[in-house]
Amino acid sequence: MADARPQASNSNDFQFKSARASLNELILTSDDPEQLAPQLEAHAAKVPMLFSHMPVVLNLQSLSHTPELPRIEALLNLCRRLSLVPVGLKADAAQAPELCRALQLADFSQQRARSQQPEPAAEETPKAEAIAEAPPPSAARIVTSPVRSGQQIYARGTDLIILAAVGAGAEVMADGHIHVYGPLRGRAMAGVNGNTDARIFCQSMEAELVSIAGYFKTSEDLHSECWQQPTQALLRGSRLDTVPL
Repeated sequence: MADARPQASNSNDFQFKSARASLNELILTSDDPEQLAPQLEAHAAKVPMLFSHMPVVLNLQSLSHTPELPRIEALLNLCRRLSLVPVGLKADAAQAPELCRALQLADFSQQRARSQQPEPAAEETPKAEAIAEAPPPSAARIVTSPVRSGQQIYARGTDLIILAAVGAGAEVMADGHIHVYGPLRGRAMAGVNGNTDARIFCQSMEAELVSIAGYFKTSEDLHSECWQQPTQALLRGSRLDTVPL
């Protein structure tokens, strides 16, 4: 009778490969889920394509103390309800390993903290620029003055053309293309309504984040690709590429 047992193989059916994944940190200055929920919901409503299934590291290091396990679980559940995908935790280095084991999350606590500060609370943010009525589809929205930290500009149903700089902490969004005739230092999100043909053009790429139809790159990625260069960002399949202008 033939031996039906599986034969030994000299090769493995898997391999490990080093991959550079873009991860955003959700840096909390409050551990109260009820207080955070409406603020995060409002932010998610602005850029639903970006929030959808976005992997995040929950950063608790700005809190005065590390919350108890049930409170952290409530924060994680809030993230998941908003379609975020928590993959790791930053907390007090002495407590983090035990918390991560209990929560089955990766421990990022030993990594050097990012230089960027958490976004200011809603009441501290300068009043966002009012979103005007949508212009005719063929008419781009044109902004002639610098877009400063805390401002948010959204070109609904059209392109956005900015004839000045976009400052750090600012957000510019468009359903179509985004053109920045100056340094782009804040966040730029084109194709917000899912338009995968949208592109981002700028004279100097210094952005905190660029996104097209929900696919995004952060400043860490951009530093190694096109930092402070005239650049366009575009989608090629499911990959966001940056190309010199």
